[in-house]
Amino acid sequence: MLPIDAILPELKHTLEQHSTALLQAPPGAGKTTRVPLALLDAPWRAGKKIL
Repeated sequence: MLPIDAILPELKHTLEQHSTALLQAPPGAGKTTRVPLALLDAPWRAGKKIL
C-alpha cells in the first residue's frame, strides 16, 4: 500500500464532479503508478486523456 491509496476515493469523486484536480504528494507516494490505473476505467473519462 502506498500513501496515495488513502485519497484515491476522494480523487475519483472530485473528478466525477469537476474536470480537473491538482494532486500534490511527495516522491514515492504513488502518483505515477497508482493514480492512472485507478482512473483508467472511470466512466467520466470516456475517451478523454489523463494528463
